[in-house]
Amino acid sequence: MRQSNELQIGKAGEYLVCADLILSGYIAYPSEQGLPYDVILDGKKLYRVQVKTTNQPRKIPQRSKDSYAYIFSIQRHGSTNNLKKYDVDEVDIFALVALDSKIIAYLPNAVMRTTMNFRVPSLKGTYYDEQGFLLKQKVQDYKSSGLDCKSIAKLLGLSLSNVYKYSANVDITPKGNVKPVYFNQFTLEKCLEKL
Repeated sequence: MRQSNELQIGKAGEYLVCADLILSGYIAYPSEQGLPYDVILDGKKLYRVQVKTTNQPRKIPQRSKDSYAYIFSIQRHGSTNNLKKYDVDEVDIFALVALDSKIIAYLPNAVMRTTMNFRVPSLKGTYYDEQGFLLKQKVQDYKSSGLDCKSIAKLLGLSLSNVYKYSANVDITPKGNVKPVYFNQFTLEKCLEKL
């Protein structure tokens, strides 16, 4: 029963991609079974589109606080049942489908990794790093209105050390070069520009 459900979810994603492409003014149709791609897109040239579908956001593993994302495995089963990456000569575009919101992200094969995580647009502002920026702004606003740190801590339910940190001119940007990536950032137009 589970396999049938996964097959139905995959088919729903493929049909949603076809409908989205057709409604965007392109010619699109499902491919034959057994090919490494699911949809043909007739744009300036023919593009092979591989569709990956998820039902809903999932909890990101190894986080202490609940943090949800759309998570996609960008691999396929080979002839020996090993997982392998799609070659650039087999697939041009990946269409990643979130069925719960009916949002589709389009990405060129060249930028794909084996697993892709995207923030959920409807949860914008609730992620831990975003909360830090919002709290810092609130603390600074209260501070500029004349409240002392103890009053601000009580008002916002923060520790006094966090109020000191947020009221100081300390950079709270996460370390590294990882920027938050939201699922709705990846439009078909942006994808086609990169091909």
